[in-house]
Amino acid sequence: MMEPREAAEVIMIRVDADYWSNSTYRDGIFEAVDAGIGGIGVFLGTLDETQAMIEALQFRAGGRLLVGADYEYGLAMRLRGAVAFPRAMALGQGDPSDTASVSAAIAQQCRALGVHWNWAPVCDVNSNPLNPIVNTRSFGESPQHVAPHIRAWVKGAKAHNVLSCAKHVPGHGDTTVDSHIGLPILEIDEATANSREFVPFKEAIAEGVSSLMMGHLIVPFLDPVRPASLSPKVVQDLVRTTWGFDGLVTTDALDMGAITTNFSPYDAARAAFLAGNDVLLLPEDWKQAIQAVTDACMEDESGASLLARARRRIQAARKTAGVGRRSHVPPVPQQEHAMLALRVASNAITVRGREDLVDLSRYRHAAAFAVIDERDGDTATEFFRYLVQSVEMNIDVAFIDGTLSGEDLQAMVDGVKEADVILFAFFGRAVAHRGGLPGMESVPNIMRRLAEGRPSIVLACGSPYGMESLPADAIVYSYSDTAPSLGAMALRCAGRSHSPET
Repeated sequence: MMEPREAAEVIMIRVDADYWSNSTYRDGIFEAVDAGIGGIGVFLGTLDETQAMIEALQFRAGGRLLVGADYEYGLAMRLRGAVAFPRAMALGQGDPSDTASVSAAIAQQCRALGVHWNWAPVCDVNSNPLNPIVNTRSFGESPQHVAPHIRAWVKGAKAHNVLSCAKHVPGHGDTTVDSHIGLPILEIDEATANSREFVPFKEAIAEGVSSLMMGHLIVPFLDPVRPASLSPKVVQDLVRTTWGFDGLVTTDALDMGAITTNFSPYDAARAAFLAGNDVLLLPEDWKQAIQAVTDACMEDESGASLLARARRRIQAARKTAGVGRRSHVPPVPQQEHAMLALRVASNAITVRGREDLVDLSRYRHAAAFAVIDERDGDTATEFFRYLVQSVEMNIDVAFIDGTLSGEDLQAMVDGVKEADVILFAFFGRAVAHRGGLPGMESVPNIMRRLAEGRPSIVLACGSPYGMESLPADAIVYSYSDTAPSLGAMALRCAGRSHSPET
């Protein structure tokens, strides 16, 4: 008779340090640990709070928990007070050696925190500019461009024995639906997939990537019915047999809308397990997930062998990552990592059009408008702070979107009459559960009114897509909206180098 505790080993649940002080929340997590879950995925909190939470949970579990996290651009992606690095698309503008350095730095920080498994890199080829969720998370738009950076990322993670994770199999780049909300369908043929989507994953495997993450999307030529994450045709036939991968395979988070709107927690967990996934990541209900795996092993003739193989791979991953081993972790060189982040971000800055107009030191007075919705307010404010600190001149700043009324627009036109140059900063990026900028179709006319024939510069502080159609004399691209990329953009506008010597 199989024990539910054995089934629990393939389950990883979400934990947030932000809620750890709540005794009811904490007791619920302890209950899952006591039931034998195999690992945790850490999300929101501060560095110190998250580290303390991990230590408490490992103590409760006897040091056996595999700890994962989603740190694509560093711990700052989830944790307050951490060093941020540029997003993948910015790294993709530079040399793969810089990608390896960034990956190694993030891995070093993971180690210090107690995280064994970083759910990165994103292997998706962003071949569709309308993609709402991959976008700047991708290294680029072609497999030839993406592949060297994937290899570099895997090498960097290995430098500190942190497990890497190539995602989202079989490729999420050519989709227009956010899988956090709905279930995307990737309408491509086998030839296209082999020449584009599959290439970075095969390169990751060749480089020795620790794990693959199955995406919540349907690719009809592979399986017209089930999403890849729940499909034996993808997990076992494609990944295990055709690609020959015997490392750890995990689902994407099972609490995402692509799954929860189409499957019950029990059915999703059972299907994911029987598809051949070794790890069921962040199920909506961990108790139902354990029951689903237990039932599958009792009722399906393949269940017991699938569980045995999954437990073997999980144990191998634990051994590789040193789970349960005490080892000396040297202090993280935070300042060194911050300078690396700024240098790589600066190298990614690209200017198209009148490059000579971008140096603001040539002007007496500038006006800068952040074209945003309210959710980008903090990012825009951070950028304006960097910009004002970087220039020695008068600079007026304001926030606008396409819903600006005629009266408010006229007031802004009157307010920037003294400006010699007008800047328009855009902060669009791929974020779960988000749509587009309100009134974007009105933005070009608003820009023309505000510029009134003066030099006009667009600052693409995030996604590079859609900027070419805007009325501007120059466009500056950062390919990332993280802190070092915002700082690099401000320094570029000020005509200054990122180098500490200047």
